[in-house]
Amino acid sequence: MPCKPKVFGEKEVQKRIEALSEWVPNKKHTQLSKTFTFPSFITALAFVAKITVHAEVIDHHPTIELSYGKVKVKLATHEPKGLTTKDFDLAKRIDRLRLT
Repeated sequence: MPCKPKVFGEKEVQKRIEALSEWVPNKKHTQLSKTFTFPSFITALAFVAKITVHAEVIDHHPTIELSYGKVKVKLATHEPKGLTTKDFDLAKRIDRLRLT
């Protein structure tokens, strides 16, 4: 039986956020979010497609809101509820995608 990942407390979340670019925790520090902007709907959609590949690879799936020229990504671990290493790992991957 696999062990559950460790949920980070507020201090650990704040420390890890410092290594990220513009990701914001919710008030309870159980979710991270970031909005990315793009010149068109199709470039925003292409970015979402890139995110899905990484999400599948690490088996961690974000909530994604797509609109014209914007992609909002929300990261959280559902079991156990909170922020874990997977959330921060995926956030780093997503930030690197934006640079390519």
